[in-house]
Amino acid sequence: MTKFTRVHGSRIAAPLFVLLALLAQARSEPVPPIAKNIKAEETAILLVDFQANFVSPDGAWYGKFKEHYAKTKMLDRIVELVRQARSKGVLIVHITEGYTSNYGELDPANPGLFHRGQINRGAWKIGSKEAAYYEPLKPSGGDRDLFLPPRSQASGFGGTGLSEILRGKGIKNVAVAGFTSDVCVYATVLSAYDFGFHVYALREGMVGFFDAMAEQMVNSVYPMWSHVIDNDDFDKMIEAAPGASRKASAD
Repeated sequence: MTKFTRVHGSRIAAPLFVLLALLAQARSEPVPPIAKNIKAEETAILLVDFQANFVSPDGAWYGKFKEHYAKTKMLDRIVELVRQARSKGVLIVHITEGYTSNYGELDPANPGLFHRGQINRGAWKIGSKEAAYYEPLKPSGGDRDLFLPPRSQASGFGGTGLSEILRGKGIKNVAVAGFTSDVCVYATVLSAYDFGFHVYALREGMVGFFDAMAEQMVNSVYPMWSHVIDNDDFDKMIEAAPGASRKASAD
C-alpha cells in the first residue's frame, strides 16, 4: 500500500509541477523594450567631478588621464554633448567633491582607503585650486544648470538631496559621466538605479582609475544598472522640449 501511494503520488506530482510552471509562464508579463526616445524636460545629465584635479594640466591626476584625453577627445566631446543637451532643454547637474580644511566631516580611523587617501594628500579642499570646476562646462547666464554643494560621499546622491531635487523637477531619466567609471561614477549610477531613475551611462564621457577593472565594469557590470551608450546615440534619443529649439536658434 505504501509503495502504491508513493508511485501514485509521484505520478500526480509530475503533471502538477508542469501545470504550475505553465501557469507561471502564462501570468508573467513581457519586459517592455528600452525606450528609443526620451523627453528633454524629463532628463538630466549628471557630471561627476569635472574638477581641476582630473582635468587641469597641473592637477594631481591629470597625467594619468592625459593620453586618454588626447586619444578620445573625451573632454571636448562631453562639452559638445552638454551644449546640445542644454539647447534641447535637458537639465545639467554639476556634482563636485570637496572637504573642509581640517577634514572634520571625515572619519580618519575608517579603514577604507578612499577618504584616508584624500586626508593623506591634503586633497580636494573646498576653494582649493585642484577642486576648481572645469571652465568649459560652466553654464552661461541663460542656462538653468544646477550646481550641487561639494559632497564627501562617493555617490553624487550622497548627502546632496539630489534624488528629491530631480523628482521635484519631474526628472525620470539621468545620464552619468565623469570621474571615475570604477569609483564615483559607478557609485552614482548604482544610486540612481536604486532611486528608480532610468539610467544612461555615457561610455565616452567617463574614464576609469584602474583601467582594466574599469573597462570590465563598464562592459559587464554597468548593464545591470544602466543602458551604456555613446554620446551621439544618447543625443539622438533626446526629444527637445517645446520651445527649446526656437530658443536655441535665437541664441
